[in-house]
Amino acid sequence: MLELIKKTRSYRRFDHSRKLDDAFLAELVDAARLAQSAANAQPLRYVTVNSPEYVDKIFPHLRWAGKLKDWDGPVESERPVAYIAVYGDSEAKPSSFAQVDSGIAMQNICLTAMSKGVGSCMFGSIIKNEINRILGVTDERYSLLWVIALGYPVENVVLVDNTGDLSYYRDADGNHYVPKHRHDEVLLGKF
Repeated sequence: MLELIKKTRSYRRFDHSRKLDDAFLAELVDAARLAQSAANAQPLRYVTVNSPEYVDKIFPHLRWAGKLKDWDGPVESERPVAYIAVYGDSEAKPSSFAQVDSGIAMQNICLTAMSKGVGSCMFGSIIKNEINRILGVTDERYSLLWVIALGYPVENVVLVDNTGDLSYYRDADGNHYVPKHRHDEVLLGKF
């Protein structure tokens, strides 16, 4: 399981020629809906997107890799082939746990996807009103929380030890490096 966790990174470049079908996206939603939920409130709802028309419409409303100042996102041949929009249902009680539950559910989605070789990237920096309009979600009961981009990755993501700056970066060959705190930096105690 730890190896799968290490491989489950934020991938931002995909093989746009390899599509993901409805059955696969349904499996990912099942992985999410079966996740633990605070007070078993189950406040999350989902919209899956894999039609090329809608995938293209959503793309410009995502903000890509804010720390890579000279990169505006993937070129057309490296864009995602599917998305899952994650919504909070305000009628679920208590709905205040939706953000916590969304983290748990999205990790289930991303781990399940990577177990099949499919990469993902979670987006919180999104233009919500435009995505809601595109997806036809107009009921104020549902609040767009996140969008997960999906596809077969075409980039290499490398975990490296923290050296004081946690900003991710790319080298000249396009390898994506993600600094992580060492074990001794995060463990406050052991008794």
